[in-house]
Amino acid sequence: MRQGRTFKRCTHCGGRIADRRCAKCGSDSFTWAYAVDVAPKGAPRMQKTKAGFATKAAAVEAIANLQTEKRDGTYIEPSKQTVAMYLEQWLAGAKGSSIRTSTWKSYEVIMRTHVVPELGAALLQQLTRDQVRAMYAKVSAKGRSPKTVHNTHLALRKAFADAVDGGLLRANPAERGHKLSGDRPEMQTWSAAEVRLFLERSDADDNLPLWRLALQTGMRRGELLGLRWQDVDLEAGRLSVRQQLVRADDQVVFGPPKTKAGRRSISLDAGTVTALRAHKLRQSPLSASKHDLVFARADGRPHDPDVITQQFESAIRRAGVKRIRLHDCRHTHASLLLEAGIHPKVVQERLGHSSVMVTLDRYSHVVPNMQADAAARIGMVVDGV
Repeated sequence: MRQGRTFKRCTHCGGRIADRRCAKCGSDSFTWAYAVDVAPKGAPRMQKTKAGFATKAAAVEAIANLQTEKRDGTYIEPSKQTVAMYLEQWLAGAKGSSIRTSTWKSYEVIMRTHVVPELGAALLQQLTRDQVRAMYAKVSAKGRSPKTVHNTHLALRKAFADAVDGGLLRANPAERGHKLSGDRPEMQTWSAAEVRLFLERSDADDNLPLWRLALQTGMRRGELLGLRWQDVDLEAGRLSVRQQLVRADDQVVFGPPKTKAGRRSISLDAGTVTALRAHKLRQSPLSASKHDLVFARADGRPHDPDVITQQFESAIRRAGVKRIRLHDCRHTHASLLLEAGIHPKVVQERLGHSSVMVTLDRYSHVVPNMQADAAARIGMVVDGV
């Protein structure tokens, strides 16, 4: 990169001022500017000019900074691209890439619904962390859940991280812009007696096979609603989790399991196999044919996940049992298995956790009971009592 030069630029007509006044318009009002060739050695000339400096020293310092950035590889070419323009290009490039379809759809909804209305007009390279945080605050003020706000943050952080990698930004304005509270919703579980009572009192509920499968396998809501008959082997008493149904704003879409470990095989107990056989016989041909779903509407369309959650809450009220969330069926399943002495590795595989440590950490409240049982058993072994 060659040495740059400084000069005075007229603030009225933009001409260069060689002396005290502009030769073009006669004005004596000016700012300092610089011109420097930023092309690598041996490459065609590429002159960069910038004006608006109050003093010659400030222009000289800017040249030095530019030369340092070019040498260190940290130089970012100035751009008038807005946040909306960048996000449109980013989403187009992300579509069909390694990002899952359901994830891309959620990104698109987040950008269209929350980000672009608030930040779209801002210049990408001038966006600040304070502006991003103010946008999060507005999303929250609209009544969106903390999880929704955090999902917005994760999507925006990913988009801006790609802008940094692509040389459009020097730093990510969304980095450390939001932190989700470490407090998870309190886990509520049923005892084995409560599970039996709920299932008995829900005998007339059309969703009974769904509730039973949730409690007896620990499958996630999306996995249950995305389950297909082709992935269920009633003869062998096993099912395979191959896809899930997820909500993306006003749509529900199918996608792969939440994680790599989520793609798994789960053994079924005899009672659940019997319930599924009866459910299959009752299911209308149309409901079964459209998407091959085990649990679908009468016309074959997928269930709305939020409606299923509401129906579970209604079923609990009718049964008169302790109130838990639908996701707590998963926690109930895991807790009952661990309390029954089932090896944590087996529990991990049934739940689709990435490691057994995740399982043990999530259900640490069960460990004291396991410790007491272990102490009693070793006493029996050694003392013969």
